[in-house]
Amino acid sequence: MTCEWIGDGEGCGHPTVPGRNYCEHHLWLVYQKGTKLGRRKKDQRIANDVFLWQSLMDEAITELEEEGVL
Repeated sequence: MTCEWIGDGEGCGHPTVPGRNYCEHHLWLVYQKGTKLGRRKKDQRIANDVFLWQSLMDEAITELEEEGVL
């Protein structure tokens, strides 16, 4: 990928920093140094809960099908 910098109307064709949309030169003009997009713990916890309930429901349905109830 190439840098998405469009400041002052000029473009930039340099390769991007992995995981970002800007080259090394323009990256710190856009982002504050030391910041990083992290995973939100609450979102991860909710996703894990959803996966747990989904697997429990699948297990219950499989048991009911094996018993001939469904």
